Amino acid sequence: MEKNKVNITIRNQQYTIISEESPEDIKLLSEVVDKKLGEIMGTGGRISLTEALVLVSLDLANGMKKSADIVSKYKSEMAGYLEDVEKATIERDKYKRELDKIKGKN
Repeated sequence: MEKNKVNITIRNQQYTIISEESPEDIKLLSEVVDKKLGEIMGTGGRISLTEALVLVSLDLANGMKKSADIVSKYKSEMAGYLEDVEKATIERDKYKRELDKIKGKN
């Protein structure tokens, strides 16, 4: 895959990112990080950029975990639905065969 070189700004610092992700995605992600850093650092307390980055990282990791948990839950539910569909299909086919037998006797 092609690597993209993207210039971003986070907390007034310029960074060059090289990634296979689209430049738009990288810029969007950098805006999310910058916004979260602003929220944490703008609370009036004296917090260093490093401390703020740790807090942002933990917040984003927590969001990823919650998203993964939701995906796992939906996958499990979907597997149950697919199992129900398979059972219903088997039952439908059974009744169809019985109906064909009845029609064949007349």
